[in-house]
Amino acid sequence: MNQFRKYARFIVLFILFGMLIISFGLWGVGDMLRMGGRSTEVAHVGGTRIPLYGWVGGAAISVNEVRDQYERQLEGIQRQTGQRPAPEQALRFGLHVRALEEVIQRTVLDYAIQQFGLVVGDDEVQAAIARNPAFHGGSGSFDLLLFRNRLQQARITEAQYIADVRREIAASQLFGVVRPDGLAPKSLRDDIYRMEAERRVAETIYVPDAIVVDVPKPTSEQLAAYFEANKAKFQIPEFRAFSYVLLTVDDVLPQISVTPDMLKQEYEARASQFGTAEKRDVDQAMADSEDKAKAIIAAVTAGKSLEDAAKEVLGSSDGVIKLGSVTKKDLPPGPLADGVFSLPVGVAPTPIQSPLGWHVVRINSIEAGKSVPFDEVKDQLEKELKAQQAPDLLIKQVTDFERMLAKTQSMKLAAEDLGLKVRTYENVDARGQDAEGKQVVIGPAAHELVQAAFATRESAESELLETPRGEYFVVRTDRITPSRTPTLGEVEAKVVEAWQTEERRKLAEAKVKEAVEKANGGASLEALAKELGLEVRTTRAVSRFENDQGNYLSQPVVQELFKLQPDKTQSVRTAEGSVIVRLKQVEAADLAKDKEALDRFGTQLDSMIAGDLVLQLIGALRTKYGVSVDEEVFAAAFRPQQQP
Repeated sequence: MNQFRKYARFIVLFILFGMLIISFGLWGVGDMLRMGGRSTEVAHVGGTRIPLYGWVGGAAISVNEVRDQYERQLEGIQRQTGQRPAPEQALRFGLHVRALEEVIQRTVLDYAIQQFGLVVGDDEVQAAIARNPAFHGGSGSFDLLLFRNRLQQARITEAQYIADVRREIAASQLFGVVRPDGLAPKSLRDDIYRMEAERRVAETIYVPDAIVVDVPKPTSEQLAAYFEANKAKFQIPEFRAFSYVLLTVDDVLPQISVTPDMLKQEYEARASQFGTAEKRDVDQAMADSEDKAKAIIAAVTAGKSLEDAAKEVLGSSDGVIKLGSVTKKDLPPGPLADGVFSLPVGVAPTPIQSPLGWHVVRINSIEAGKSVPFDEVKDQLEKELKAQQAPDLLIKQVTDFERMLAKTQSMKLAAEDLGLKVRTYENVDARGQDAEGKQVVIGPAAHELVQAAFATRESAESELLETPRGEYFVVRTDRITPSRTPTLGEVEAKVVEAWQTEERRKLAEAKVKEAVEKANGGASLEALAKELGLEVRTTRAVSRFENDQGNYLSQPVVQELFKLQPDKTQSVRTAEGSVIVRLKQVEAADLAKDKEALDRFGTQLDSMIAGDLVLQLIGALRTKYGVSVDEEVFAAAFRPQQQP
């Protein structure tokens, strides 16, 4: 009976445990255990997905990998442009999608390298890194400190970079079958080169719309019909009146006092910055012992030059090193720098010992340093000291203002309590312009003020906001005047002007069309230009990728030029006129004369085709292994953070 109870208890526990496993699978607890409570896997390459369990095999791509690649893209843009894209802008440009695709491609490569059994040894990786000239110091060899500094600047860890190099070497083996040499057929190479190297000369006439001066005024019927068809052009935008409090560094500068003693202390602390340091033109001979150094000095004392003395003692014609014009800070600190800058002109009577060896020094000339008097830099120092203290004072003022806002729930009352100025703008549109189109919102935080005013409801106040330049402000939208469609009487002058502008354009285009027809009928451009009261210009020879703006060859005109047959004419519409263009001359490429350029082009074309083939191979590998993206996890990873 006891044995039966023992087995029965075991069976019951087994069934319960099995039910728990099933329920864990149904509710996704297996994933929770593997992912620490939430899924961080955004994509998967290869492998097999088992329902209720997850992936078996393949390679996972985590959210962190994609976000890290995304951050590196933002930092790269910031290094190139000096500005870091705002999160909304970066997402709008699809940088997060690009980051995901780059990580997927990298993972596909890693997975393919693993599947093909390609192994790259550590020695091969180290040798590749050591050969990279970007990590070579002044001696021309690998510099470990420079290597680490470069990686730090690029925000890449050593492990990441080593993995990238290993991947690159393995990929070159994987795709070594793609040889770029001779991929492009000779006929294709020649045809494309002819097309790209061909140059054309044109004759042009610029016909501005303003050539038409006798535009009639519209009749009442024409004006009414035009207004009815183009009401959107004359829509009166929404206007807003708003008041605001703006806190900037410039506002707190007058509150900062700098004493004469503070200025004097700053001047003395930075004395080296106000002037030029002493410079000395220095040569030196290096010896590995004190006796040799003294022997060189003795030979110089006996009448020999430092060069001859060094050659005699050291046995080398390269014994004297010319340091050139140096300041004290250019030399290693310690005995050498102190010794060199305490000597008179000439060869030092005693050698100087440093960690590098024994130095025999010759001072060729001394250029005395110069200092700028205190009175000349006093104003500059005062401005700089104030600028150093201003941010802290601004933050204190902002903190006090924010505290008072929370207490009074009123921008105006908070400003009055702290003695801050409340400024106002009456009736501006979303561009900060008045009803006449004049820009009235100008100065610090102008764009942000208007943006906040149009994001705040009437009779309400914004939160305390900060601009990217460190300005702080609160806006109160005092009044909203909704946008509306005006009556014809309100905007009649603008409607008449718009109708005449359009009519002038139509009449000018009719003149251009007539001129083009005459030109294609055999009339000379000179005669047509004279008839129009304009001038003909002859352009320089341009390729299809060049411009000649001075002679009216913008890119749209160039594109039309390369469609024309010789002596044929066409017109191209520009912003405020048209360009009449005639093909005068074609300068065809001479393949025999351009043999070197043709060969270089062929090499480039081969490389482009090879690159395209490699991309196709990567695409095929991606299809072969399969790539699964969790769109929900990806979207959540880059969803803008909600403000509390």
